[in-house]
Amino acid sequence: MKKYITTLFVLSTTYLLAQQKQVVHNYSTIKPSEWVIPKNDTLDYAFNTYSGADALLLKRKIQNYKGASVAYPKSLKFKDGTIEMDIASPAGKNGFVGFAFRIKDAHHYETLYFRPGSSGTINAVQYMPEKKSEFNWWEYEADKYQSKATLPLTAWFHVKAVVKGPEIAVFLNNQPKPVMVYKNLDPSLKTGSVGFWLGNCNSGAYKNLVVGASD
Repeated sequence: MKKYITTLFVLSTTYLLAQQKQVVHNYSTIKPSEWVIPKNDTLDYAFNTYSGADALLLKRKIQNYKGASVAYPKSLKFKDGTIEMDIASPAGKNGFVGFAFRIKDAHHYETLYFRPGSSGTINAVQYMPEKKSEFNWWEYEADKYQSKATLPLTAWFHVKAVVKGPEIAVFLNNQPKPVMVYKNLDPSLKTGSVGFWLGNCNSGAYKNLVVGASD
C-alpha cells in the first residue's frame, strides 16, 4: 500500500506540473555578479574542474558542526516546480552536500542534503527547514525526515526534485522511483531562490542547475 501511495503521488504531482506552464531557468553557466556565493574568513569558492567536469566548488576553511552555507541566484523566485542539478562530495564519507530551495536568505530556506558516508542507510538523505542563525540538524533526526539511498562516495550524481505545495519528491540518477517523498514542507517558507548547499565539510562540487518554476 505504501508503495502504491508513493507511486500515485509521484504520478499525480508530475501530471499537475506538466499541466502548468513552467519558466525554465538554466544556470549551467554561473555569473558570480548575479549570485549570492559565500566568501569570507571561513568560506570560499572556486570555479574549477572536478572529476572531469567544470564545477562550482564551495569550500569551508574551518569545520563547524553547526555550519551550513548556500549559494544561489539573486533574482530567482521559486514556489513550485522542478529542480535538477549534479552534485559530488570531494570530502567522500565526511561529505554533507545538497540543495536548498525557497531560499529567503542565508538562514531561511528548505534543504535536502546527502551523506555519502551513510549510503545505503536511513541517514543517506535528510530534509529540514533552516530558520536559525546556526544549522540545527539535530532537531530533524527522526526517521520521517530521512530516507535510504545509494550514493557514490566521491563521484557525481544527478538529482531531480519535484516540488508542489507542501510536498517534494526527490529522484537520483534518472531513476523512476523517488528516494524520498516528504509531504510536510515548512509552511512559513513559501517562495524564494534555489541553489547549492554545503554542510559541515571541507568542500562540495556542483554543476548544471536547471530550475523549472511553475506559474
